[in-house]
Amino acid sequence: MSQFGVDLKGVIDLLSRHIYSGPEVYLRELLQNSRDAIVARAAGATPEPAWGVRIQPARDGAPFVLADDGIGLAAGEIADLLATVGRSSKRDVLDLPHGDYLGHFGIGLLSCFMVADQIRILSRKDGHRAALWTGMADGTYTVEELTDSQTDALPIGTRVTLAPSRERAALLGERRVRELAAHYGEFLPLPVHVENADGSFDAMTSAPPFLPGFDREAALDHGERLLGHRPLDVFDISVRATGTTGVAYVLAKPTVGRAQRGARVYLGRMLLSPDEPAIVPEWAFFLHPVVTSDHLTPTASREQLVKDDAVASTRDGVAEAFRGWVARLAAADRPRLDAFMRAHDLAIRAACVEDPELLRILGPFLSFETASGELSLEQIAATGEPVQYAPSLDEFRMLAGMRAPGILINAAYVHHEELLREARHLYEDLNVREADVMARLAQLAEPDVADRPRTDALAASATEALAAVDVDAVVKVLPEPSVASLYVADAQVLARADLQRATEIAQGPWAATLRAAGSRVDEVRARTGDVVRRAQVCLNWANPVVQHLAEIRDQAVAARAVRLLYVQALLDGRRPLTERDRALMTHALDDLITMSVGLTAPGDAP
Repeated sequence: MSQFGVDLKGVIDLLSRHIYSGPEVYLRELLQNSRDAIVARAAGATPEPAWGVRIQPARDGAPFVLADDGIGLAAGEIADLLATVGRSSKRDVLDLPHGDYLGHFGIGLLSCFMVADQIRILSRKDGHRAALWTGMADGTYTVEELTDSQTDALPIGTRVTLAPSRERAALLGERRVRELAAHYGEFLPLPVHVENADGSFDAMTSAPPFLPGFDREAALDHGERLLGHRPLDVFDISVRATGTTGVAYVLAKPTVGRAQRGARVYLGRMLLSPDEPAIVPEWAFFLHPVVTSDHLTPTASREQLVKDDAVASTRDGVAEAFRGWVARLAAADRPRLDAFMRAHDLAIRAACVEDPELLRILGPFLSFETASGELSLEQIAATGEPVQYAPSLDEFRMLAGMRAPGILINAAYVHHEELLREARHLYEDLNVREADVMARLAQLAEPDVADRPRTDALAASATEALAAVDVDAVVKVLPEPSVASLYVADAQVLARADLQRATEIAQGPWAATLRAAGSRVDEVRARTGDVVRRAQVCLNWANPVVQHLAEIRDQAVAARAVRLLYVQALLDGRRPLTERDRALMTHALDDLITMSVGLTAPGDAP
């Protein structure tokens, strides 16, 4: 009797709690060992078609058995591979060239102790006597070399027998064994069979529908099973530098909350991970690659990839394949491209921000909300007009009301502003700049010189009427005569108004915090000499109501009308009302109601 070179109980705890995702990986490790052994036996050639794996699930008191037609192990090799973790690896013992095997760490077989109390390995290697290795969960093992006659009675290969532990017996039963064999080994390049109760066997492996030369419909069917919906499209991936091939499914539905889908990754066609993000570009929320590779390196758990240069190169290859796909659609399949862009608008814009080459391909087809309706960047550039963008929805509405010259774009949406800044690199003659609300207000036509005395007096009296809400009044000629008033404020004023409103609706400590933040902002502005600007209400001299307002001699009536025009401008601009705004509106409406029922309004002459 010999002793393991490690504390086996500690290793098993390490495997089950900190390395592997769960005990079900035991079957993956066994399949992996069998695959490597068959590759080693083939010695660089194509394995014989009959070489494969046969699994007998545990049933009716009989143990679990997995047999393969691999190279087999001699007695000394069994001790090196199985008895001392870290001393050797399959590459050293079996002399496998790098990239031809999946196992690296010599701990795979020990994962079986997560589901079994005893492991028996009976193995025969050509030219050597067969050996029987028996390991126990208490950390002991034996190695027995068989006689020549016993060896001759055995085929080349290895037979692993597991005596199920009581708490994990279900994982070795027929239902779970079939599920796990299909999950991990469905596309292995060797036959894997699971035995039925009547002694017949069912094949668990099939041809991958995602390898070069794949059938498009078969690949889409496979994608539908993986995604739960029919993919919008599928394109091939081939990264020669890392021996990675497969496909990428383009999702037909947007992901929830921009949650990125990882790739389904196989190593040597053995499933490594169903959701590995390392080889998917960070912006590719709309892709689900399915690939197999020969040269990517797994972590110790073989459930993720080591984040090395090979992974980065593969990720770049996926990005390049995607660019090629969208370029082909842009050239020859606009309906499919339009469907893709409708489904993933936000994710595509994020991708174009991150990837200049993708912006070059897709940028012309990106649409933007303008004052003239929805237009693509290609259509905007074709107008030859100067382009202005409003960074917020409030500013867009104000500028639209003032009919800013050229093309006015609402850049309040996510990524729109960054894309418009970068769009200048796509079209040499495209003049894009941020719009200035207050500058546009200053550019509006002034009333005729003959009307200036009346309009100046109206602006002064209206500013006095709005003193309680810190708003100045100006009189200009707006392009639309039906609009009587327009609320105009720059980003600083809007931010201050939003902070004031948030302070008003906050409760408890939050209210005090917001008040303190507002005071701090005011202190900084005062110390730096920053001008504290005020909102403006623009009264439209082209509107008959405003012209009539200038003739009213009753100051109370005129003030009430100005205040109502101010509130109307806020509502038309969809601005929220502060407490002061609501108080001003309530007082003006009370006056109107009082007059409507025949009483004298407060402040009116009897």
